[in-house]
Amino acid sequence: MRSGNGHTTLHIKRSLIICLFFFMAFRCLSQGKDFVDKNNPIYIIYNLPNKSNITEKQKAWNKSKSGDAYNFMALRKTIGAINAMIQSTGETYWINQQVALINNLIETAQTSSDIPGNLLFRDGFKSWISLASNSTYHKEVPLYESYSFFYIMQFLFLVRNSAWMESSYNKFWWTNTLTFIEEHIWTKWYKRSFSSYKNHYRYFLRSRTHMGSHWAGLALYLNAVTANPEIKSQTTLLIQQYDTLLKRNLRAYQDGYIWNSTYDNVERSFAGKSSESIIQDVSHGNHVVSYIISAYVMESKNWTLNDIKKLSFTLKRIIYDAQHNRFRDNVDGSANIQRKGWGNFVGDGWVKLAAYDEETKVIFQKFEKSGMLKKYNQELQFKANLYKIIPDK
Repeated sequence: MRSGNGHTTLHIKRSLIICLFFFMAFRCLSQGKDFVDKNNPIYIIYNLPNKSNITEKQKAWNKSKSGDAYNFMALRKTIGAINAMIQSTGETYWINQQVALINNLIETAQTSSDIPGNLLFRDGFKSWISLASNSTYHKEVPLYESYSFFYIMQFLFLVRNSAWMESSYNKFWWTNTLTFIEEHIWTKWYKRSFSSYKNHYRYFLRSRTHMGSHWAGLALYLNAVTANPEIKSQTTLLIQQYDTLLKRNLRAYQDGYIWNSTYDNVERSFAGKSSESIIQDVSHGNHVVSYIISAYVMESKNWTLNDIKKLSFTLKRIIYDAQHNRFRDNVDGSANIQRKGWGNFVGDGWVKLAAYDEETKVIFQKFEKSGMLKKYNQELQFKANLYKIIPDK
């Protein structure tokens, strides 16, 4: 059975069957005991209307229903925050919130060749186009998809052995969600990459560390749960390549790490080489840190507690401006004219370092009061990650 250009009728029928599965599963999901602590500060942030009378919950719902691939980047914050709440509380409420958002995303996917105005690929895979007013308008973009699906795959990994999976309906949903990701996320871009570059991994690795981190993280969790031997082999290779590329970039500086966002050395890899070297900005560096911590937690042999400690040193001694309770723009402490002030966005990855270093935890507790959480729209994710580490909050 072929996918991509020249796809068969069987492929189309399979896609229709998968969509039917999701519709049935959504209606039949076992809710279990949907208890939630409504005094939990994260629950309050998630459900409290803002000045425009819209909640974080509603904003995420709207993005997940939009069918706009560009929204997947912003949606990552909510999906990541909900994963943190599942880990810290185990409440079915948060699992059901995640399931609803994932269902919305999958239900808005359309066969590429049938998407009105689609400018690229137009094959038999399910997909979304960007509606952003930039160069990606009406195009399918692997980067946008990887932002959210990193944490969606983490969610499938988190609940795979939980009591929630004891329900046959929930297990049915989980299996078909995994099938969708295997076919219409992973295999789609694996095959398209070869069609475009004669290289299966270019769309995954790209030319920058933070872009590759999304797919490497997705591969990390997919590798752990897939029963497909081909996908297991493919994800293993991607993880190996990304780890090699990232380690080539990480440079010892004092007792920490600094690195370029562009790959320094792409020899014997499938990554793209940039024409210039660009230092990693702190904001996008979140994604690299999230990947390294995920790999460490997954007991990867390539990442150790020493790596985590070095990243903590970078945050404490190089990035953090203690005098002003702010974070600098780039990982080497330099300013970034194009992304001035965005070093203060630390809620996706950097804040997770608080679990491994007491001084880092104190810094983030102080930073929480800085006013930067709302300014950079990171309050939900930042606090969900930090309060998971400090449960008495």
